[in-house]
Formats: sequence, C-alpha cells, structure tokens
Amino acid sequence: MKTTKKLLMSFAQGLLAVMLIHGFSYIGDFKTTNNVFLSNGVENNLAKEKENANNNETNDILKENANENIITNNNEAKDILKENTNDSSENSSEKISVDQCTQTDDNLLSDNMVKDTNIIKEPRVENIPIVRSTLKADFNDIDKNIYRLSYNPNEILSYNGESAENFIPAEGFDNPNKYIVVKREKRRLSDSTSDISIIDSINDRTYPGAIQLANRNLIENRPDIISCKRKPITISVDLPGMRDDGRKVVNSPTYSTVNASINSLLDTWNTKYASKYTIPTRMSYTDAMVYSKSQLSTMFGCNFKILDKALNVDFNSIFKGEKQAMVVAYKQIFYTVSVDAPENPSDLFDDNVTFDELSLKGINDKNPPAYVSNVAYGRTIYVKLETTSKSANVKAAFKALISNQNISGNTEFEDILQQSSFTATVLGGGAEAHNKVVTKDFNQIQNIIQNNSVYSPKNPGYPISYTSTFLKDNKIATVNNKTEYIETTATEYTNGKIVLDHSGAYVAQFEVTWDEVSYDEEGNEIIEHKVWSGSDKDRTAHFNTEIYLKGNARNICVKAWECTGLAWEWWRQVIDAKNIPLVKERTFSIWGTTLYPKKSIEPEI
Repeated sequence: MKTTKKLLMSFAQGLLAVMLIHGFSYIGDFKTTNNVFLSNGVENNLAKEKENANNNETNDILKENANENIITNNNEAKDILKENTNDSSENSSEKISVDQCTQTDDNLLSDNMVKDTNIIKEPRVENIPIVRSTLKADFNDIDKNIYRLSYNPNEILSYNGESAENFIPAEGFDNPNKYIVVKREKRRLSDSTSDISIIDSINDRTYPGAIQLANRNLIENRPDIISCKRKPITISVDLPGMRDDGRKVVNSPTYSTVNASINSLLDTWNTKYASKYTIPTRMSYTDAMVYSKSQLSTMFGCNFKILDKALNVDFNSIFKGEKQAMVVAYKQIFYTVSVDAPENPSDLFDDNVTFDELSLKGINDKNPPAYVSNVAYGRTIYVKLETTSKSANVKAAFKALISNQNISGNTEFEDILQQSSFTATVLGGGAEAHNKVVTKDFNQIQNIIQNNSVYSPKNPGYPISYTSTFLKDNKIATVNNKTEYIETTATEYTNGKIVLDHSGAYVAQFEVTWDEVSYDEEGNEIIEHKVWSGSDKDRTAHFNTEIYLKGNARNICVKAWECTGLAWEWWRQVIDAKNIPLVKERTFSIWGTTLYPKKSIEPEI
C-alpha cells in the first residue's frame, strides 16, 4: 500500500512538471503575440526576436529540470521496491521519500520560474501608446483631411454664364407710319452674393445644417448634399422675445427632424409670444430689365430657368425688339433660422463616420464641403412687367409705377402702361397667395404685395434664401457670377412731314435735304443722302407744299431764300435750319417784302 502511494506521488510530480513546461511555453507564445500587436517598426520586431530567444532558453532549462526530476523519481521508485523486498526499515524509507518529494517540488517552484510567471500581466489598451495614438488619429481623421483640402474659395463657386457671340448689332424695319430700329449691344455683368435664392422644391437640400458640396450644382440652385450619420446641432430662430426658448438641439439632423424642430419653435412662439410681440418684416426689392435668362440668374442670384416657367417671359420677342419687359423681386423676410457654427469639421459627423466614407460621397478638392448656416423664411413675389411699346422710356415708366408715383398728365408713360401687362407669382405665405396672377391692373399686384406681409400661423414662412459656409474654415461661401448678354433696345421713329409755305412779295426758293439710315444683313449702318426734288426752284406767292419723310430720316436741313432785286445781294437767306429732329409735322413759313422778309417755324426747333 505504501509502495503504491509512493508510485502515485512520483507520477503526479512528473505530470506536474510536464504541465509547467507546456504552461510556460503558452506564456511565451502569449507574450510573443502581444509583442506582435504592439510592434510598429523594426525595433519592436528585433525586441520580439530577442524575447523569443530568451523564452526558448527558459523552456530548455525547464525541460532539463523536468527530465532530471523524472529520472530521480524513477530511481526512488526502484529503491523503494528493493527495500520492500528486503524488508528494510520502512520509517527510514518513508522519510527519505518524503524529503526527496519535497526537494523535487522546491526545484519545480524555483525563484526563476516564479519570477517569469509574475511578469505576465493583462494588457491595458489605454496604456498602450500605439493604440492610443491610433485612436487619436482616427478621431481626427475628418478634421485632418478637411483641413488639408486645397481650393480657392473665390473660384470654387465662380460661374461664367452665357457668351454673347454671333448677333446682328442693328436692324431696321418699316411699319405703317413708323420705322423701327432694333439695336443690340454686348454687355458684361458680374455679381457676388452669399444670399442664394430658393425658387423651386429643393427644401430637402437647403435646410439649416444640411451639408452640401460647394460646386457648380450649388451655383445653379440644385445642390448636392452629403447624407450620413450626424452629431447633434443647435438651431435658433430670431423671433423677438424668445431668448432660450428660441434655441433647440436636433439630435439627428435630417430634413424631417430639422423641419420638425423649426415647427416646434414656431409653435412655442405662437402660443407664448405672438400676443406680446409683432414681427417687423424685412422687405427689399430688386428690379432688372429683361434681356436673357443668364442675365436674370446673375441679377437675382437664382436659377431663372425654373422661374421662367411661372412668369412666361418671351425672350425671343424681347431679342427681336418686339417687346420690352422688367422683372421685379419683392423679398419679405419673416424670420431666420441659424445653426451654431462647429469648432471643428468633425463636430458635424458621427464618431463612426470616416473621411474615406465622405470621400466616396464626393468630398475632395474640387467639391469641398459646406453647410447651410442660416435660412431666411418669408415670401418672395416675382413680378413681370411687359409692354409692346418701343419707347426708350419704358424702364422709367415701370419704375414710376413700382414706386407708386403719380403719372397722370405724362402722356408717354400713360401710353406705355396702356400697352403693358403684369404677371406675379408668390412663393410663401397663405395658400390663396400662391396662385399665379396675370392682370393689366397693377393695383392688384400691389394688393398682393401689401397683404399677407407679416408672419402668422395662417401666413407661414417659406424658405426663400439661404447662406452656406465652408466647413474647413467657417468662411461664407460666396457665389461669383459672370455673364455676357445682349442688351436689345427697340426704338420707334414715327414718320413725319415738313410743310413749306410762301406768301411774301418776292420770288423765293427752298432747299430740303436729309439722310436716310438703314442697315445691311450684317447690321452695318447705311446712310443715303436725299434731296427734295423741288429744291432750288423759283416759287412765287402763294406757294404751299408738304414733304413726307420716313421715320429713318436724320440730319434734316431746310433753307429758304428771297430775291431782293439788289445787284450786290441778289438772294438773301431767310431760313437756315440744320439737323432738325423729325416730328409728326413741322411748318416753315416765309412772308414780308424784299427788304423786310419774315419767317416762322412751328413747332420751334
């Protein structure tokens, strides 16, 4: 029984030694694995190799100790068997065996082995420099790459519109009792604005906090947006009296959530502040004579191709000189919703969003990111004033009408407006104001402008313009538009006549000359000199005639002489009128005696 006990003890000691050998081998592999994870260069690889070598040496030592221990145990077992056979002293044998077992255990738990075991510690990620720096680099990935974007903010949103080429500079047309001259001249227009008008259904791309790409599509009022997971933003509305109630945090900014937050702010205003405050409507208007879509887009900071459908501007007739038109934009701002500016670009993106993801969505040097920093809500009323009048004072007549001047008694202005019609389209406000209005009575247009001009739940604000800000440096994104257009002016020249009347007591002569202006197929001016067929012929009293001139007559000259009968002054000049403007009728009369001739010109020159 004792012999079996000793054999089992020896077997257990051997098994313990083998387990320790495999345990230290696993520890070495674990340390090697962690060293590989922490390695970040050649130095760490060399350190790993050195450590592996040390571990191999340690394992060799452990194996040698274990083998020696197993051999010792086997010898002890043989001695014990011999002692049992010879009936030697059991107490002495047991004492020796116990001492040897104790000695073997002490060898297995040597100081070196304990020391090696104690150095194995559970790695802490926050204390590993390479992991900490990697996490920091990932956190700043968006900031670093957006700050590195290279672009010129003055050029990235620049747009050169239409180029005006291949046009006929002038044309002339004969109309009944009129001659019409259409002249065309190339004009250049440039404009810089950060207030981008909204004239179509792009609200889901221009809401406060929306992230856009600053590119050509933004200029043309059809911006590209970046959709991704977002961090919360803070929006505020500038309605009076709200203070802290006028701010709201939007946790996941999208068109729907931002719109819901704005409606919540407006509900707060309607229930708590509307009865205490009135909203001062900020109003402005811009007007421009119409020549081309590109010209109007530049003037009004919008894509006029879309607005043209509502106003139905006849650009073809305007180019031909058959019509003249003016467009007026009345902008009424009820309130503005703004977004708190981020300190860093990454403040707008969720922590899980990377710059690689943003790059795949289009962000690069040619398409830098911008965010909608504020949106103005209210109404915009676009009015088209159109006339068939060829008067050179059409613009002045329209401006007098817009400013509500009294034009009674000004027959030319009245004539222009009688040939005019007016079209208005309203963006924003109550539903009844959205309908297109076409009328010949401008008072109806003025009523639309004056009514519904203040915010109320029944007259809600519509997003009418917005401002974008570059995400890189929080600079305002300014749209720089340049375009060429053809300014067309049509001038009507009414046909006229000259009346010559002679009732004096002498023989008279008249001379009438003028130039007729026309244009060839390339628009070059052609001047043809004309002389009245009755010029320089003797006329006795009473003589009266009418000379009809076309509207293209220029440089009209009328001369008259009377015969004195004096040898030293046989012919005396009575009338010498040069460069006379053509009117419907002008009468030149002479009378009197040879020594005292008289004259009159009606109307006077």
